[in-house]
Amino acid sequence: MIDAFDERQDDSEPPPWAGPSGIETLRPARRPPSQQPSGGQRLDTGPGQAEEPEQNAWPGPGQPGRLRRGPRRGRAAAARRRRSKRRLVTWGAVAIAVVVATGLGFYLAQSPAKKGPFVTKLQKGEFRAVPDACKVVGATVLHQIMHGAPRSIQPQQGQAQSECTFTVDASPVFRVMNVNLAAMRASLVPVGNGGATANARFNFTRQAAQLRKPPKHTAQPPASTTAVPGLGQQAIIAVQTFGDSAATDKVTVIVRFRNVLITVSLQGQSGHGFGPVTTGELRSGALTVARAALSGVKGEPVV
Repeated sequence: MIDAFDERQDDSEPPPWAGPSGIETLRPARRPPSQQPSGGQRLDTGPGQAEEPEQNAWPGPGQPGRLRRGPRRGRAAAARRRRSKRRLVTWGAVAIAVVVATGLGFYLAQSPAKKGPFVTKLQKGEFRAVPDACKVVGATVLHQIMHGAPRSIQPQQGQAQSECTFTVDASPVFRVMNVNLAAMRASLVPVGNGGATANARFNFTRQAAQLRKPPKHTAQPPASTTAVPGLGQQAIIAVQTFGDSAATDKVTVIVRFRNVLITVSLQGQSGHGFGPVTTGELRSGALTVARAALSGVKGEPVV
Protein backbone atom coordinates (compact mmCIF):
# COMPACT_ATOMS: atom_id res chain seq x y z
CA MET A 1 0.00 0.00 0.00
CA ILE A 2 1.08 3.51 -0.68
CA ASP A 3 1.29 5.81 2.27
CA ALA A 4 -0.31 9.14 1.62
CA PHE A 5 2.39 10.84 3.65
CA ASP A 6 5.30 9.02 2.01
CA GLU A 7 7.93 11.55 1.00
CA ARG A 8 8.83 9.44 -2.01
CA GLN A 9 5.53 10.15 -3.63
CA ASP A 10 5.78 12.12 -6.88
CA ASP A 11 4.34 15.59 -6.34
CA SER A 12 3.56 15.95 -10.03
CA GLU A 13 0.57 13.68 -9.69
CA PRO A 14 -2.25 14.28 -7.27
CA PRO A 15 -2.70 11.83 -4.47
CA PRO A 16 -5.34 9.15 -4.91
CA TRP A 17 -7.61 10.70 -2.26
CA ALA A 18 -7.80 14.05 -4.17
CA GLY A 19 -10.61 13.38 -6.59
CA PRO A 20 -12.87 15.66 -8.71
CA SER A 21 -14.84 16.56 -5.62
CA GLY A 22 -11.80 18.03 -3.97
CA ILE A 23 -11.33 21.64 -3.02
CA GLU A 24 -11.52 23.94 -6.05
CA THR A 25 -8.51 26.07 -6.60
CA LEU A 26 -8.93 29.84 -6.20
CA ARG A 27 -9.23 31.96 -9.36
CA PRO A 28 -6.47 34.39 -9.96
CA ALA A 29 -7.35 38.00 -9.16
CA ARG A 30 -8.22 40.35 -12.03
CA ARG A 31 -5.45 42.41 -13.36
CA PRO A 32 -5.91 46.01 -12.20
CA PRO A 33 -6.49 48.51 -14.98
CA SER A 34 -3.41 50.03 -16.39
CA GLN A 35 -2.57 53.45 -15.09
CA GLN A 36 -2.94 56.39 -17.43
CA PRO A 37 -0.02 58.66 -18.01
CA SER A 38 -0.22 62.28 -17.00
CA GLY A 39 -2.32 64.53 -19.24
CA GLY A 40 -5.16 62.05 -19.62
CA GLN A 41 -3.63 60.30 -22.70
CA ARG A 42 -4.40 56.66 -23.20
CA LEU A 43 -1.63 54.09 -23.48
CA ASP A 44 -1.08 52.60 -26.91
CA THR A 45 -1.82 48.96 -27.15
CA GLY A 46 0.96 46.84 -28.35
CA PRO A 47 0.73 44.30 -31.09
CA GLY A 48 -1.34 41.34 -30.17
CA GLN A 49 -3.12 43.16 -27.36
CA ALA A 50 -6.83 43.89 -27.62
CA GLU A 51 -7.77 47.52 -27.50
CA GLU A 52 -9.71 48.49 -24.39
CA PRO A 53 -13.30 49.67 -25.01
CA GLU A 54 -13.71 53.41 -25.27
CA GLN A 55 -16.19 53.54 -22.42
CA ASN A 56 -13.46 52.39 -20.02
CA ALA A 57 -11.28 55.40 -20.78
CA TRP A 58 -10.25 57.21 -17.67
CA PRO A 59 -11.35 60.81 -17.09
CA GLY A 60 -9.01 63.65 -17.78
CA PRO A 61 -7.84 66.11 -15.18
CA GLY A 62 -10.71 68.55 -15.92
CA GLN A 63 -13.46 65.90 -15.57
CA PRO A 64 -13.11 64.09 -12.27
CA GLY A 65 -15.16 60.97 -11.81
CA ARG A 66 -16.44 60.85 -15.44
CA LEU A 67 -15.38 58.49 -18.14
CA ARG A 68 -13.68 60.20 -21.00
CA ARG A 69 -15.00 59.68 -24.50
CA GLY A 70 -12.72 58.38 -27.13
CA PRO A 71 -12.13 60.19 -30.41
CA ARG A 72 -14.52 57.98 -32.39
CA ARG A 73 -17.42 58.52 -29.98
CA GLY A 74 -16.83 62.29 -29.88
CA ARG A 75 -16.99 62.52 -33.68
CA ALA A 76 -20.25 60.54 -33.75
CA ALA A 77 -21.83 62.82 -31.13
CA ALA A 78 -20.79 65.92 -33.08
CA ALA A 79 -22.32 64.47 -36.24
CA ARG A 80 -25.57 63.79 -34.41
CA ARG A 81 -25.66 67.35 -33.11
CA ARG A 82 -25.15 68.73 -36.61
CA ARG A 83 -27.96 66.57 -37.97
CA SER A 84 -30.29 67.68 -35.11
CA LYS A 85 -29.49 71.31 -35.78
CA ARG A 86 -30.21 70.92 -39.50
CA ARG A 87 -33.55 69.22 -38.72
CA LEU A 88 -34.45 71.98 -36.26
CA VAL A 89 -33.70 74.73 -38.77
CA THR A 90 -35.57 72.93 -41.55
CA TRP A 91 -38.74 72.20 -39.58
CA GLY A 92 -38.68 75.66 -37.99
CA ALA A 93 -38.64 77.26 -41.44
CA VAL A 94 -41.49 74.99 -42.55
CA ALA A 95 -43.57 75.92 -39.47
CA ILE A 96 -43.01 79.66 -40.03
CA ALA A 97 -44.03 79.31 -43.68
CA VAL A 98 -47.21 77.46 -42.71
CA VAL A 99 -48.17 80.14 -40.14
CA VAL A 100 -47.55 82.96 -42.62
CA ALA A 101 -49.55 81.21 -45.35
CA THR A 102 -52.46 80.53 -42.97
CA GLY A 103 -52.57 84.13 -41.76
CA LEU A 104 -52.43 85.47 -45.32
CA GLY A 105 -55.22 83.14 -46.41
CA PHE A 106 -57.39 84.18 -43.46
CA TYR A 107 -56.82 87.87 -44.23
CA LEU A 108 -57.64 87.45 -47.91
CA ALA A 109 -60.77 85.48 -47.04
CA GLN A 110 -62.02 88.10 -44.56
CA SER A 111 -61.22 91.30 -46.41
CA PRO A 112 -63.79 90.92 -49.20
CA ALA A 113 -66.42 89.52 -46.81
CA LYS A 114 -69.93 89.67 -48.13
CA LYS A 115 -72.71 91.18 -46.08
CA GLY A 116 -75.01 88.66 -44.48
CA PRO A 117 -78.77 88.58 -45.10
CA PHE A 118 -79.53 89.87 -41.59
CA VAL A 119 -79.06 93.40 -40.27
CA THR A 120 -77.69 93.59 -36.75
CA LYS A 121 -77.36 97.34 -36.15
CA LEU A 122 -79.09 100.62 -36.92
CA GLN A 123 -78.90 101.76 -40.51
CA LYS A 124 -78.53 105.19 -42.01
CA GLY A 125 -81.59 107.38 -41.37
CA GLU A 126 -82.88 105.37 -38.40
CA PHE A 127 -83.41 106.82 -34.92
CA ARG A 128 -81.55 105.97 -31.74
CA ALA A 129 -83.79 107.95 -29.39
CA VAL A 130 -87.30 109.33 -29.03
CA PRO A 131 -88.53 112.52 -27.32
CA ASP A 132 -90.14 112.64 -23.88
CA ALA A 133 -93.72 111.39 -24.25
CA CYS A 134 -94.92 113.75 -21.51
CA LYS A 135 -93.67 116.80 -23.43
CA VAL A 136 -94.71 116.17 -27.02
CA VAL A 137 -97.89 118.25 -26.53
CA GLY A 138 -98.03 121.72 -25.02
CA ALA A 139 -100.08 122.47 -21.91
CA THR A 140 -102.71 124.52 -23.78
CA VAL A 141 -103.41 121.88 -26.43
CA LEU A 142 -103.39 119.15 -23.81
CA HIS A 143 -105.97 121.07 -21.69
CA GLN A 144 -108.29 121.36 -24.70
CA ILE A 145 -108.04 117.67 -25.57
CA MET A 146 -108.55 116.45 -22.02
CA HIS A 147 -111.23 119.04 -21.15
CA GLY A 148 -109.34 119.98 -18.01
CA ALA A 149 -105.94 120.09 -16.36
CA PRO A 150 -104.65 116.51 -16.44
CA ARG A 151 -102.39 114.72 -14.05
CA SER A 152 -99.51 112.88 -15.68
CA ILE A 153 -97.79 109.67 -14.77
CA GLN A 154 -94.63 108.51 -16.52
CA PRO A 155 -94.11 104.77 -16.04
CA GLN A 156 -91.20 104.61 -18.46
CA GLN A 157 -88.59 107.08 -19.68
CA GLY A 158 -85.51 106.00 -21.59
CA GLN A 159 -83.50 106.86 -24.64
CA ALA A 160 -85.21 104.35 -26.92
CA GLN A 161 -88.67 104.29 -25.31
CA SER A 162 -90.85 106.78 -23.45
CA GLU A 163 -94.38 106.45 -22.10
CA CYS A 164 -96.73 108.89 -20.39
CA THR A 165 -100.33 108.65 -19.11
CA PHE A 166 -102.65 111.67 -18.64
CA THR A 167 -105.89 111.52 -16.66
CA VAL A 168 -108.78 113.87 -15.83
CA ASP A 169 -111.30 112.52 -13.36
CA ALA A 170 -113.56 115.39 -12.36
CA SER A 171 -117.30 115.16 -12.99
CA PRO A 172 -118.58 115.54 -15.62
CA VAL A 173 -115.26 114.81 -17.40
CA PHE A 174 -113.50 111.47 -17.41
CA ARG A 175 -110.54 111.17 -19.83
CA VAL A 176 -107.56 108.83 -19.99
CA MET A 177 -104.83 109.24 -22.61
CA ASN A 178 -101.72 107.13 -23.04
CA VAL A 179 -98.76 108.10 -25.27
CA ASN A 180 -96.03 105.57 -26.09
CA LEU A 181 -92.96 106.24 -28.29
CA ALA A 182 -90.49 103.48 -29.14
CA ALA A 183 -87.37 103.45 -31.34
CA MET A 184 -87.12 99.81 -32.34
CA ARG A 185 -83.80 97.99 -32.49
CA ALA A 186 -82.50 95.25 -34.77
CA SER A 187 -83.89 91.83 -33.90
CA LEU A 188 -83.94 88.40 -35.55
CA VAL A 189 -87.38 87.62 -34.14
CA PRO A 190 -89.52 89.65 -36.59
CA VAL A 191 -90.10 88.59 -40.17
CA GLY A 192 -87.68 90.30 -42.56
CA ASN A 193 -83.97 91.08 -42.50
CA GLY A 194 -83.91 91.67 -38.74
CA GLY A 195 -83.24 95.40 -39.03
CA ALA A 196 -84.79 98.07 -36.81
CA THR A 197 -87.22 99.23 -39.50
CA ALA A 198 -88.31 95.63 -40.17
CA ASN A 199 -88.87 95.25 -36.44
CA ALA A 200 -91.08 98.37 -36.42
CA ARG A 201 -93.12 97.07 -39.38
CA PHE A 202 -93.62 93.74 -37.63
CA ASN A 203 -94.82 95.35 -34.39
CA PHE A 204 -97.11 97.76 -36.27
CA THR A 205 -98.83 94.82 -37.98
CA ARG A 206 -99.01 92.83 -34.75
CA GLN A 207 -100.61 95.66 -32.75
CA ALA A 208 -103.16 96.32 -35.48
CA ALA A 209 -104.08 92.63 -35.60
CA GLN A 210 -104.51 92.50 -31.81
CA LEU A 211 -106.91 95.47 -31.96
CA ARG A 212 -108.99 93.82 -34.63
CA LYS A 213 -108.98 90.46 -32.84
CA PRO A 214 -108.07 90.80 -29.15
CA PRO A 215 -106.70 87.75 -27.31
CA LYS A 216 -109.21 85.45 -25.67
CA HIS A 217 -110.25 85.94 -22.04
CA THR A 218 -109.71 89.71 -22.22
CA ALA A 219 -112.20 92.52 -21.70
CA GLN A 220 -111.16 94.24 -24.93
CA PRO A 221 -113.82 94.30 -27.65
CA PRO A 222 -112.83 93.97 -31.31
CA ALA A 223 -111.91 97.29 -32.93
CA SER A 224 -112.83 98.71 -36.29
CA THR A 225 -109.66 100.00 -37.96
CA THR A 226 -109.13 102.54 -40.73
CA ALA A 227 -105.92 103.55 -42.49
CA VAL A 228 -104.79 107.16 -42.05
CA PRO A 229 -103.00 108.39 -45.18
CA GLY A 230 -100.32 111.07 -44.94
CA LEU A 231 -99.40 110.29 -41.34
CA GLY A 232 -95.89 108.83 -41.15
CA GLN A 233 -95.17 105.85 -43.37
CA GLN A 234 -97.93 103.66 -41.90
CA ALA A 235 -100.86 104.72 -39.74
CA ILE A 236 -104.23 103.36 -38.61
CA ILE A 237 -106.98 104.53 -36.28
CA ALA A 238 -108.99 101.97 -34.28
CA VAL A 239 -112.26 102.52 -32.40
CA GLN A 240 -113.48 100.28 -29.57
CA THR A 241 -116.77 100.53 -27.68
CA PHE A 242 -117.18 98.91 -24.29
CA GLY A 243 -120.78 97.84 -23.75
CA ASP A 244 -121.11 98.12 -19.97
CA SER A 245 -123.55 100.25 -17.96
CA ALA A 246 -121.35 103.29 -18.59
CA ALA A 247 -120.59 103.63 -22.29
CA THR A 248 -116.89 103.99 -22.86
CA ASP A 249 -115.29 104.65 -26.19
CA LYS A 250 -111.58 104.21 -26.84
CA VAL A 251 -109.72 105.49 -29.90
CA THR A 252 -106.20 104.26 -30.69
CA VAL A 253 -103.84 105.71 -33.31
CA ILE A 254 -100.71 103.77 -34.34
CA VAL A 255 -98.07 105.47 -36.51
CA ARG A 256 -94.83 104.10 -37.90
CA PHE A 257 -92.04 106.31 -39.17
CA ARG A 258 -88.89 104.42 -40.15
CA ASN A 259 -87.97 102.44 -37.04
CA VAL A 260 -90.16 104.43 -34.60
CA LEU A 261 -93.62 103.40 -33.42
CA ILE A 262 -96.04 105.98 -31.98
CA THR A 263 -99.11 104.72 -30.13
CA VAL A 264 -101.72 107.15 -28.76
CA SER A 265 -104.94 105.98 -27.09
CA LEU A 266 -107.68 108.27 -25.75
CA GLN A 267 -110.86 107.12 -24.01
CA GLY A 268 -113.81 108.88 -22.39
CA GLN A 269 -116.84 107.77 -20.40
CA SER A 270 -120.52 108.70 -20.64
CA GLY A 271 -122.84 107.78 -17.78
CA HIS A 272 -122.80 107.65 -14.01
CA GLY A 273 -122.37 111.40 -13.82
CA PHE A 274 -119.83 111.69 -16.65
CA GLY A 275 -120.20 112.87 -20.19
CA PRO A 276 -121.35 113.28 -22.73
CA VAL A 277 -118.38 112.39 -24.97
CA THR A 278 -118.42 111.59 -28.66
CA THR A 279 -116.19 109.33 -30.76
CA GLY A 280 -115.40 112.30 -33.01
CA GLU A 281 -113.87 114.20 -30.07
CA LEU A 282 -111.72 111.27 -29.13
CA ARG A 283 -110.59 110.70 -32.72
CA SER A 284 -109.64 114.34 -33.16
CA GLY A 285 -107.72 114.47 -29.88
CA ALA A 286 -105.79 111.23 -30.52
CA LEU A 287 -104.80 112.32 -34.03
CA THR A 288 -103.62 115.71 -32.74
CA VAL A 289 -101.34 114.11 -30.17
CA ALA A 290 -100.04 111.55 -32.70
CA ARG A 291 -99.07 114.31 -35.16
CA ALA A 292 -97.33 116.27 -32.41
CA ALA A 293 -95.41 113.16 -31.34
CA LEU A 294 -94.36 112.47 -34.95
CA SER A 295 -93.09 116.05 -35.28
CA GLY A 296 -91.03 115.55 -32.11
CA VAL A 297 -89.59 112.28 -33.45
CA LYS A 298 -88.50 113.92 -36.69
CA GLY A 299 -86.55 116.46 -34.65
CA GLU A 300 -84.37 113.75 -33.14
CA PRO A 301 -80.93 113.00 -34.68
CA VAL A 302 -80.61 109.99 -36.95
CA VAL A 303 -77.81 107.53 -37.55
